[in-house]
Amino acid sequence: MKTAIFGGAFDPFHKEHKSIIVNAQKSLSLDRVVVVPSFLPPHKDHLCSPYEVRREMVKAGVSDLPYVIIDDIEKERGEVNPTSVTLPILKEKYPSDEFFFIMGGDSVKNFHSWINPQKIADEAILAVVERSGCGDFDIDVKSLVDTYGAKVIKIPYVGKRVSSSVVKATVELGFESNDISDEVRRIIDEHGLYRKFGTIIEKLKADIPEKTFIHCSSTAIYGENFAGENKLTYEEVFLACILHDCAKHIKVEMEGVPAPVVHQFTGAERAKDFYGVTDERILSAIRYHTSGKPDMTKLEKITFSADMLEPNRNFDGVEKLRAIMDEDFEKGFVACVNATYTHLLNKGGEIYPLTRECAEYYNK
Repeated sequence: MKTAIFGGAFDPFHKEHKSIIVNAQKSLSLDRVVVVPSFLPPHKDHLCSPYEVRREMVKAGVSDLPYVIIDDIEKERGEVNPTSVTLPILKEKYPSDEFFFIMGGDSVKNFHSWINPQKIADEAILAVVERSGCGDFDIDVKSLVDTYGAKVIKIPYVGKRVSSSVVKATVELGFESNDISDEVRRIIDEHGLYRKFGTIIEKLKADIPEKTFIHCSSTAIYGENFAGENKLTYEEVFLACILHDCAKHIKVEMEGVPAPVVHQFTGAERAKDFYGVTDERILSAIRYHTSGKPDMTKLEKITFSADMLEPNRNFDGVEKLRAIMDEDFEKGFVACVNATYTHLLNKGGEIYPLTRECAEYYNK
């Protein structure tokens, strides 16, 4: 008997989750895959969808996989349950000749930050799945072996870059997502999930030109690709990106500030006064999304880069910048800073001081 454990928040359960299960089962000849939805995910923010609804999405997503078992151990324990605690219990519950723990590429990269990773490595064979955009996967796998003495098997499958936060933003904005099944979408709609910002979205849609709203929406969805890896919540990335151009249609002159830059400052004020945003981290991301500045926060970097690279943008070199961003966020951000600065230099004329300082800071 071969058993594998696959855990996660599954908020929502998307097609890539299913692909990992299917490819792991095929590659390892598994007799069963035990899917364990988190009750209180230790690495997620507290606004996670209710457990029962997430379980319902998992059940719908794996309904055609007879070898899958959904285990409610975390809900039954009723607390935050680190994998290092639940894995030994599950190993006793499902005795097997070989016992595996399935991990995606992002989990492999961040394994050192888990609670008692040595215990996990001692309890199971780590069945790891590479994911596009997770850096040097082989180096991360070698680290598991060297640091924890883990027994590791690589599944011959490279997963697509699918983000639960992107799915949420797509649903939030009323678009269709190709990353979830029709049945999972039905459950989302039935329970009204991912509808936190409906009032702000409707207000924004009525306030700004349609072309700007389309750009803001695309920026919000694209920006969410980088929320998880930068330990940011879906909510803060969404608000910063969706509102970054909320004042671009308002013509105001500011002494010493070029016209194309003014809206970042007026946008931060409008986000606060008109849209009710009080989180200074979000306001700051809006305030510097065009010029950049030295020593930017992760949220500021995402907003700056997403504004530049969202799918509707079309300029020479944009695809190369997106590719760098997908491979390494920090390198992608610096590439965006340099591309912006080079573009302004080629245009001639005076460059806004913050923009110059930003480029100098990130090219020390």
